Amino acid sequence: MNFKMLIVILLLSLSATAQTNKPSRKMAVTFDDLPYVAAGQSPDLPNAQRATKEILRVLQTHRVPVVAFVNEGKLQVTGEVDARIALLQQWVDAGMILGNHTYSHPDFNALTVEQFQDEIIKGEVVTRRLMQSHQPYQLYFRHPMTHTGDTQAKKEAIESFLAARCYKVTPHTIENSDFIFNVGYVRALRHEDEAMAKRLRQAYLDFTMAATEFAERISLQIFGREITQTLLLHANDVNADYLEEMLRRFAGRGYRFVTLDEAMSDPAYETKDAYVSQFGPTWLWRWMKSKGMEVTLIHHLIWKFAESWPVAPDSACTC
Repeated sequence: MNFKMLIVILLLSLSATAQTNKPSRKMAVTFDDLPYVAAGQSPDLPNAQRATKEILRVLQTHRVPVVAFVNEGKLQVTGEVDARIALLQQWVDAGMILGNHTYSHPDFNALTVEQFQDEIIKGEVVTRRLMQSHQPYQLYFRHPMTHTGDTQAKKEAIESFLAARCYKVTPHTIENSDFIFNVGYVRALRHEDEAMAKRLRQAYLDFTMAATEFAERISLQIFGREITQTLLLHANDVNADYLEEMLRRFAGRGYRFVTLDEAMSDPAYETKDAYVSQFGPTWLWRWMKSKGMEVTLIHHLIWKFAESWPVAPDSACTC
C-alpha cells in the first residue's frame, strides 16, 4: 500500500468517525399567527399568498411536520374572507395541523378568565372545520405572547378550561424573535436596500443558532441531557425567504424534525409549569423556576432581556 492510499484511507476513517459522533437531536417546529403576519405592507393578501406558498414548499421539501396556530380574527377582512381561509386550507392540504391561538390575539393579562374563554371558543370555528378530514388529531392551544396567566387563579382556570375542551397547551423551548427581524427586513425590501436585507438575514440566522445552542446547554443543566426542542416561528416574510437555510443549519447540528406529539412525549414535557408571571418566557425558564433550580446571573439577564424586548412600532405581531 503506497503512502497516498494510506492517507486516503485515514481521511475516510476520520470522516466516518466524525459522522458517527455527530449529535442526534430532535426538534418540533411550530408557527404562530396564521394566516400571515403583516409588517406594514398594504395590501397584504398577495404577500400572504406568496409567503404561505414558499413556507409550505420548504416544509414539504424538508419533510418537516408542523402545528400552525391560527388567529381567526385575521380572516375577517372585507372581500378577502374566502381567500384568507384558502391560505389555511393550503396548510391542511400540505399535511400540517392547525392549532388555536385565540380569535384576536389578546393579552390574557388584560382579560378576565371569561373573556379569554370566549376568545378560545371563537378561535376554533374555522380551523376545526378545516381539520375535519384529519380526525382524530390532538388539539393544541398556544397563549398569545405565551402569557399563561398573571395570577395562579387565572392560570389554573384556563388550564382546566382547555383540558375540558381536549386542548394541550403548547410549550416552546426556542424562540428567535423573528417578528422583530421581520420588520427591519420588510422595510429593507421596501426601500430596495439589498445590503441591509443581507445583513439582517445573516444576523437572523446567527441569532437563531445562538438561541438554539443556548437551549441545548440549558436543557443539559435542567435534565442532564438534551431534550427534544420545540421551535416557535411566525408566518412572515423573513421566514418565507430564509426558512430553508435555517433548516439546513439545524440539520448541520444533527437535528431531525418530529411531530409536536412526539416532542411532547419526551419526559421533560411532563414537568409541571408552575410559573406564574405577567411575562411569557420559554418553558426552559419555567421548568427551572418550577423545579426550584438556581438561575445564574447570565441566564437571568438573557431571559429578562427577552421578556422586556420592545415590539418594533411597525410590527403587527406582539409575540
